[in-house]
Amino acid sequence: MKRFLIYYGHDPVNIGRLRDCELLIFEPRGWSREHLEALQAPGGPRLIGYLSAFAWPDWVGPTRWWWGSKERDESWRAWWFSMASRGWRYKVSKLSEAVMEKCDGIFLDNLDRLQDDKAGMPFLLTWLKDIKQKWPHAYLLGNRGFSNWDALRPHLDGVLFENLSDQAFSIDDKKWVAMHLEQCRFDKIDLFALDYETRRASEDAKRYRSLAPTMAYYCAPDESLQTLS
Repeated sequence: MKRFLIYYGHDPVNIGRLRDCELLIFEPRGWSREHLEALQAPGGPRLIGYLSAFAWPDWVGPTRWWWGSKERDESWRAWWFSMASRGWRYKVSKLSEAVMEKCDGIFLDNLDRLQDDKAGMPFLLTWLKDIKQKWPHAYLLGNRGFSNWDALRPHLDGVLFENLSDQAFSIDDKKWVAMHLEQCRFDKIDLFALDYETRRASEDAKRYRSLAPTMAYYCAPDESLQTLS
């Protein structure tokens, strides 16, 4: 079981704690060169840089208009883009180059967006193939995406169950989580799970972890991921 953390903040006081895990999902933009080098120093974690091929969250900073459609989502405080847009694909390609200059892999957020953006699927798959061709050793960790699992699975090294347990989950939601945990175990893909202390159903979390004993697990203080537990 890997010890991993997810942290999108940039407070250098946390560098020691961040280096103590085996795998760190983080936002590389915002770190000074000096602090980034401290994270990269030998003996530290595998660094997995955040990148969404579908969204530009507000916490990343202001966005400019990339030609093609975009959709505002106030609930997630983000703009949705589509890989079907040539301009956005160019932007994502540049983002992936920037991440791979500093990191050992990419955290592919918002893969569930493919349910509403089917036109972007072939372009996403081409982009994932290109990443592996340019950086054969890049570790690609996807955030969910189970509605298109058959297409995504060949390109991923690991998958994250964000919000593994939730006090608001229905019986059907809980069955869905258990079903996909079993599927991922069958597919022999690295498993990671993220919970939020403000929403976690602790007994359900224990049960899911028992179903997948090799799954790495982290419970963050809240959904901002700007602090460490």
